[in-house]
Amino acid sequence: VLAGHYGHEEAHVDLRRLCGRAGVRFVEAAATGIDLAGRVVHLGGGRPGLRFDVLSLDTGSTPSVAGIAGAREHGLAVKPVAGFLEGWAAAEQRMRVALAEGGANAPFRVLVIGGGAGGVELALSLQQRCRARGLAGAEISLVTDCDQLLPHHAPAARRAIEAAVAARGLRVERGCSIVGLEAGVAHGHDGRVLPFELAILATPAAAPDWLAETGLALDGAGFVVVDGCLRSPSHPFVFAAGDVAALQGRALPKSGVYAVRQGPVLAAGLRAALRGEAAPVYRPQSRTLALISTGDRYAVAAWGPFALGGRWLWRLKDRIDRRWMQMYSPEAGAASGAIGAAEVDGMRCGGCGAKTSGEVLRAALGRLPGQGAADVPVGLAAGDDAAVIAPPAGQLLVQSVDQFRSLVDDPWLFGRIVANHCLGDLHAMGARPHSAQALVALPPGAESLQADQLHQLLAGITTTLGEAGAVLLGGHTSEGAELTVGLVVNGWVAAGGWASKAGARPGDALILTKALGTGLIFAADMRGAAAGPVVAAALASMLRPLAAAAAVARAHGCHAMTDVTGFGLLGHLVEMLAPSGLEATLDLEALPLLPGAVELARRGARSSLHGANSRLARHITGEMATAEGHAHWPFLFDPQTAGGLLLAVPAEAAEATLAALHAAGDRAAVRIGSVGQPGGMEDASRPGVIHVRP
Repeated sequence: VLAGHYGHEEAHVDLRRLCGRAGVRFVEAAATGIDLAGRVVHLGGGRPGLRFDVLSLDTGSTPSVAGIAGAREHGLAVKPVAGFLEGWAAAEQRMRVALAEGGANAPFRVLVIGGGAGGVELALSLQQRCRARGLAGAEISLVTDCDQLLPHHAPAARRAIEAAVAARGLRVERGCSIVGLEAGVAHGHDGRVLPFELAILATPAAAPDWLAETGLALDGAGFVVVDGCLRSPSHPFVFAAGDVAALQGRALPKSGVYAVRQGPVLAAGLRAALRGEAAPVYRPQSRTLALISTGDRYAVAAWGPFALGGRWLWRLKDRIDRRWMQMYSPEAGAASGAIGAAEVDGMRCGGCGAKTSGEVLRAALGRLPGQGAADVPVGLAAGDDAAVIAPPAGQLLVQSVDQFRSLVDDPWLFGRIVANHCLGDLHAMGARPHSAQALVALPPGAESLQADQLHQLLAGITTTLGEAGAVLLGGHTSEGAELTVGLVVNGWVAAGGWASKAGARPGDALILTKALGTGLIFAADMRGAAAGPVVAAALASMLRPLAAAAAVARAHGCHAMTDVTGFGLLGHLVEMLAPSGLEATLDLEALPLLPGAVELARRGARSSLHGANSRLARHITGEMATAEGHAHWPFLFDPQTAGGLLLAVPAEAAEATLAALHAAGDRAAVRIGSVGQPGGMEDASRPGVIHVRP
């Protein structure tokens, strides 16, 4: 990737799609700690912990900073790779600016600290990149604390690498152990002072600091000790593999070659542990083939005492790497069974016989934070038959309900999306959220698993409700074929002070606050066709609350407001126009779209509701031949989960409204058209412009 031989996507496994294909629940969160006694992995971001029966640690290693003062503050670690790539992109931009301003008189100096195979590959790849991109003023230097490169390889491999480095003119600082980094200066143990604009840490692998807090048996370097079955001897229900693991009785290099071979053994061991069977034994290979790239489509091969170099070896390395990546591509197989589909027994009842057990409810609710409020005399904690709410004087109750099946397999995330979606109706009415009741259908399963899933779900719901100033009052749970969740949401608004989707006036500007495309993106995701980053961008949009946008709209004299959800942009626009009999023009080119949505639409991705919504095209008049062929046409009918607000604001306030929306964080907000009298609209025959009547 650094040398320019592979694109970013070519060199990354799409973990979300891979998990979907394997029937594995995907949870994107930072693990912040492990409670081995309670068997819980603690997560960041305010999320509840994940309970486990068997745990596998595969978190890798980090470059060692031992003995290098200031390394964390002034160095860029090569791992984790995602952070390194972001850091390098920022450094390359600084490099371009510095070289443009100072030319050859102000070189941009990059130090790569570490003379192992990783450091050599990194330095040579960066050298290749800078040459290929015209950054001739960049100075790449490799710093090693040994007299030779690759100190842990055989002499033949060291000689081959030394020859390759010399042939490419890479500067090497030998016998220099870095003991400190300051802003722009590296200090060697022998008094050498090496100035730099960027210092990259490619030092030997070190154990992550958090392992010391787990209570697991660790080796002298702080890595997790594992036996021949890759299990912790101190906690046999914990497995570890890859760099984070230290095999008893044999020290293995921290190399991906070993991690890859451990994968099948780990998978078989986890299954055996769950079944109560004997786990297989991992037998590491006695000798491995190392293929070290020099950045310019040349590689050095090392096999035991033998070594040689050549371009054909780079081609061999390329084939091996591409074959490995292909194993994990989205096209390499089909999705398997769903999470939680195991039968508990042969028959599941309906009616009240389908209610979730009291044990499940108590286990899930007992782990939620308190949901009390001063104006809720009887709420969730009371366990009564119904909630009691004391309405404020002069306020009216605004109530809405929505329900849908899960579109992501992370129940905490789904809970947040459901709550945000349902609260959208209150925000669109100008109401202040107060409370909600939940209707949940859980898939059949063991009670402990149902309790965990319900807790994760309700924790996501209450987190989003709490951010909006609302509480959960209660609800109803039952069993169903799949996870389905609905919320009845309550809010308060002053008498006569509510907003409405009616009230648009001729000349009003139409503003949409969120990008479109969630319907077809998740339709594609269900088929394993949506890339992970595309789904992640859609989720981020869906988690964006509408409260700030609604407040901005009211402050700028908005005449009409509605949220864009299941009926798509066109359906909700027609609902806005109908009460006043007005018409509108829309500029398809102006529609804000989520990343990747156009490509998925081009490939035929459509929501199952798209067909019904597309019948609303009867409300479009004039010449549609060019519009129907427009890339943005499908997004008129795409149903949106937790979509944005559609606003009709006075034309003179449109720019100020957009500026305020952007400042409030709704950066996708854009003007998409205007409202007018019947028969008085602008010409809709221009490409990409359509005329909508109620």
